[in-house]
Amino acid sequence: MSGKTMMDVLVHTADVEWKPLGPGTSYRLLRVSAETGVWSAILKMEKGAVFAPHRHLAPAEIFILSGATQDRHGTTRPGDYEFEPLGAEHPATTALEESIIHFTAHGPIAFYNDKGGIEMLLDSEFFLNAQAQEPEYSIKMAA
Repeated sequence: MSGKTMMDVLVHTADVEWKPLGPGTSYRLLRVSAETGVWSAILKMEKGAVFAPHRHLAPAEIFILSGATQDRHGTTRPGDYEFEPLGAEHPATTALEESIIHFTAHGPIAFYNDKGGIEMLLDSEFFLNAQAQEPEYSIKMAA
């Protein structure tokens, strides 16, 4: 990026490598801010991929570009927009078909394990570390 940061460039998403996030899920990072904790990515979920139960520790905005998912609001389709407020907590989100999603989180998301404890935080630190090296952790498939 020749001296620029992810905060001040145009991102040609087709040139960004898909990186694994969890079973059946990958992402293209668009922007991450260590200062504010905001991160934005394009998510790709294979049919049947699942985001485990989680809690939003900050608001999040979701825009479905293609495919369909099932979550606490029902079925989402291309063009649908969702806003998750601070503290929103919900069960798993499942891709009903291969889905491409624009996702912006204004802070961390806490993913639960099968005992109800926090398994991991998906946050700006995760993505900043992933920029420097391949992460050794990922979101786990819900049981």
